[in-house]
Amino acid sequence: MSAMGGCGMNTEDSRIIARFQRLTTELLVQKRLGQWHPEVVDELYRTSLVIEERGLKKTPEYRDAMVRAYDKACWLAELAKLSGTAKNS
Repeated sequence: MSAMGGCGMNTEDSRIIARFQRLTTELLVQKRLGQWHPEVVDELYRTSLVIEERGLKKTPEYRDAMVRAYDKACWLAELAKLSGTAKNS
């Protein structure tokens, strides 16, 4: 893990985790709405490999990102359904 001086993550690690959270949220929403986009799956997979290489899966920031992604995806999918913007499959 590449933390700076024990004071948290460096900027690059934070960006990687933020990208992972965004992609995870996007994929979960797509899944709930019955819409799959292979490019999102591919990018999420590549990002997860980087996270694994950098040892970020054991960080509290990673765990928090996973929880936030799930919560936000549930909320966004329900919002899309309620607003009628979700495609019916």
